[in-house]
Amino acid sequence: MHDLPLRYFHSVARTGSLSSAAEELHVAVSAVSRQISNLEETLGLQLFERKPRGMQLTDAGELLLAYANRNALEVKNVVAEMRGLNTLQQHKITIACPEGMAWEFLPRVTAEFRSFHPGASYDFQVVDAARASQLVKEGSVDIALTYSLTPSQGVEIAMSCEAPISALMPASHPLAKRSMLAVEDLREARLALPYVGSTIRYLFDIACHLKGVNVLPTYTSQSLGVIYTVVRHSEDIIALCGAVTVSGVTARDNLVLVPMSDPQLSQRSLQVQIMAGRKLPVLLRYFLSFLEEQLLAATHQIARV
Repeated sequence: MHDLPLRYFHSVARTGSLSSAAEELHVAVSAVSRQISNLEETLGLQLFERKPRGMQLTDAGELLLAYANRNALEVKNVVAEMRGLNTLQQHKITIACPEGMAWEFLPRVTAEFRSFHPGASYDFQVVDAARASQLVKEGSVDIALTYSLTPSQGVEIAMSCEAPISALMPASHPLAKRSMLAVEDLREARLALPYVGSTIRYLFDIACHLKGVNVLPTYTSQSLGVIYTVVRHSEDIIALCGAVTVSGVTARDNLVLVPMSDPQLSQRSLQVQIMAGRKLPVLLRYFLSFLEEQLLAATHQIARV
């Protein structure tokens, strides 16, 4: 397959329209349309559905896009090797994750990894879970560390661990001595909750609905930092979070995590995702191994607590 048609295809797939691709490539719309038609004719497959509002990939087009994304990254790696940049001494690692992972866990892990490989640099994109998977699928980031409720196509799961939701509260809270809680126990509690749409709020709302529990949170925010700080500076506020998110800081701040017994709050997993089929640079493979070790250590520590 020639590089030019693939480049035109990749641009149309990313932008979603012939005109946007033409503008990006600095060519006429007719030239882009001709390349796409020629490519479909050569392959004997329809790659796009032509719709009034743009070009939508078919299943065959999705497969070709995955190949094009991998091909672009492979070319980038080869060029880096040719220039002598793709070594253990120098490489940028790009990571997409929700705020829960970017707030404490990942910054600590990357800082520790740099003590072994000081040439590593990092770029964090803090996005929602679905967007994190999409970014790694399209090759915009190397790794997605994200919570998942369902499998994601086009990504390879390098590691997956259970990520149940627990109740976070001051050690002095009356419920802090309990070994386990249920949503019924939080009926009268003062809560700090994330906005509707997050995985935590989604699963919590389902559990409350099934048990007939109505809650009116005292605080709501899209920021984990806000919620955590509110709990830390209050005596009566309870928040919900994944245990890995606050691993290493609860004892420091005199907070405790109490597991939740509702099965709905145990339905998500924490996944390390990479692009399916991609050949990873050496330093990135080392970082993945280190990240997996840190996740295992955090989950085992939580299990012991």
